[in-house]
Formats: sequence, structure tokens, C-alpha cells
Amino acid sequence: MKTMLSKITWKRVLIAVVIVIIATLAWSGYQAWSILQGMYDGSVLQPIDQPTENEPINVLIMGVDALPGRSDTNIFVSYNPLTNQVLALSLLRDTQVNIPGTWKSTGKPYGVQKLGHAHSYGGIPLAVQTVEEFLNVNIHYYARLDYSVLHEIVDAIGGVPITVPFDMKYDDYAGNLHIDLKAGYQVLDAEQAEEFLRWRKNNDGYGDGDVGRVERQQAFIMSAIDQLVDIQTIFKLNKLEDIVSRSIDTNADPAFMFETFKDIVVGFDFDNNFRMVSNPGKAVGASWVTEGEDLIALRALIQDHMAPNFTEDVLVKVVNGTYEKGLATRVAAELSEYPHIFATADEQMVDSIAVTEVTCYTEDSIGIYVAKIVNAEHNVLRGEADEQQTADIVIVLGRDYRS
Repeated sequence: MKTMLSKITWKRVLIAVVIVIIATLAWSGYQAWSILQGMYDGSVLQPIDQPTENEPINVLIMGVDALPGRSDTNIFVSYNPLTNQVLALSLLRDTQVNIPGTWKSTGKPYGVQKLGHAHSYGGIPLAVQTVEEFLNVNIHYYARLDYSVLHEIVDAIGGVPITVPFDMKYDDYAGNLHIDLKAGYQVLDAEQAEEFLRWRKNNDGYGDGDVGRVERQQAFIMSAIDQLVDIQTIFKLNKLEDIVSRSIDTNADPAFMFETFKDIVVGFDFDNNFRMVSNPGKAVGASWVTEGEDLIALRALIQDHMAPNFTEDVLVKVVNGTYEKGLATRVAAELSEYPHIFATADEQMVDSIAVTEVTCYTEDSIGIYVAKIVNAEHNVLRGEADEQQTADIVIVLGRDYRS
């Protein structure tokens, strides 16, 4: 399996800066309400499933150069309130995914294409649905960022102080990219920040690889955060308000955003509670392919992040409530692949039921988490513990069960 490296382009880094700007504004309370109202569109896509109390909150952040074009950046962000952990998964634009839906002209399926195309075909709703099916998650909210204002944001916070580790000199005449930064401490303006983050190698061929690039990008993000919480930046919020309000669309209502940002930002430990990765895989031509073991590992990483804070292992009994032979055994084996879950199978049920049923004898959050794995969170019951019941959770698989 390929190693998951935080390969973040300059646009992805600047999106992280934008997220921090929004959080800082909400945390400060100064003009936060009008800013959040300006971002809220409330019409494109309502939350598909409102997150319940203590359930992970999942957001898809998209960056576009123009509407209704492709989404150049797609970041799945999940906040687990039970563990106070944030996972940011950067999905490469050229990742091969199955895009649901059909062409209006021919009626043929969109089929397997690059992830970025989903937004151009069906806007925000199709982009959300595509990522949900690819990662096997529910997405509650989205945020769409217009890249045209990113330079304004960096300049609005007064630039980003950084120590350039060495001279960076690179010219790409075909792509009209010219980088010329001297080593040493300096405050980068927007154009210089883009050059700093896009640099891969010098004209003479010198480069420090993925590790060096990731370290520079992380240093840039932390410096930008320091700028945002600086007292002098607070007096620039009028300008930031205008930039953020006209550059971001979201279906998260202002009250929700204010409370969520307040919970996350106040006292949040970025060093230990924030993790950013990208989807593993391999390059195939001009595309990036995440499949097989890579896709299994990626989905397991997400499920592990969204899991409750287990204090002990959970015993799950899986009962076959269908006529499909061996179904309970297969599902129990799949459940046992998840951390802290030990599942056993019972194939002896002689009747068939229509709807999968989950009975929980332990904490509700754990019961809902396990039920989501088998797509049965809509039918979770509270069981009365007794001496005869040794399992923490009992799942009876119905004819509606889907893997």
C-alpha cells in the first residue's frame, strides 16, 4: 500500500488558511454573524442528514476557478466531537471515481472519470454525492471557495512571515511561472506566497522532495494562523469580511457555524488534534487511481477517525435474518476488521425479516457508530441488559441489507 503523504498544492494550503480565517472571525465574535450570513446560501443543497448530538460532522470543501467549472480542490473534513479530532482528507483532483448520473444528450452513465468533473456536470449536489459514494460516508455540509480572492486574503492579513530555507529560482516559460525568492526571513505577499508553495525544484535541478515541501507548507499554515490571531489582524476584519462573504458558499446556517467554530477553535490543539492526509494510490497516465487495498485502507482510516472514544472492546453478535447463506459470517468478519470491534455470527435464524435491526446494550454513540457501518442507523433500538445477553450489540440482518 502506498504511503499517505500530505501532498498539498498551494491552493490546498490557502484553503486551510481560509478555514482558519473563518474560525478566527467566529471565535472573535466581532462582525462574525454578518460574515457567516454572507456565506450562507441556504438553497443549493440542504443538509442531507443533520448530524445528531456527538456524531461526527462531515464537510466537503471545494475550490473552483470558475463556475460551473471543475472543482480543482476537494477536501473532506470530519470533526469528531467525542474525541475533539479533525481529519482533513485532500482528494486529488485527478482521482478516478464513478460519477453517478447520466448524460442528458445520450442517457448514458457518466461512469468512471476524474473527480473534478463531477462539479462541472452537476454542481454541488453531484460533487457531494460522488464523494459520499467514493468514501462511503455521509456529508452533512459543503463549502465552495472561489479561488479568485485567495491573493486578496493573504494581502489582507498583511502577508505571511516565513523563513525561506534557501534560494528558490525556477522558470517555467510554457506555464508562465517564475519563482525568484532569496533565502532568509521575510514577509511574503500573495504572489510570493504562491511561489513559495508551488516551488518543487530550481533551474539547476535541486529539490528537497515531498518531505521538504510538506514541511514548508505546514510552516506556512502555522505562520498564517499566528498572523490571524495577532491583535493587529483583528482591526482588518472589515476587509476580511467582504472577501470571505463573497468568496464562499455554504449550506451550513450561521448559528451552526458559529457554535461549531467556537467549540473547535477555543483551546484547540493543532499539533495533536489536526491531521491532514491525501488519498493513497498510483498514477495511471494522467489520472490518480485509488482502489483495492488503498481504498480499503482509506475508508478504514476515516471510520477509525469517526469512531467513538472506545474505553473497551465491543462484542457484536450478527444474526442472519435473510435466506442468503453465509451472510452473517461475512458481515461479522468485515466488522471485526474495525478497531475495538469483535463480532460473531449466528446463521441459525430460520425466518426472514425485511429491515435490518440493531439492538444496543452499550453506549448510544457506539451503537449508532456500529449501525452506520452496516447502513442501519435508521433502526437502532435500546435493549434491556440481562444476564442472558452477553453481546454489547446485536444486529439482525434484513433483506434490505447492503454491504
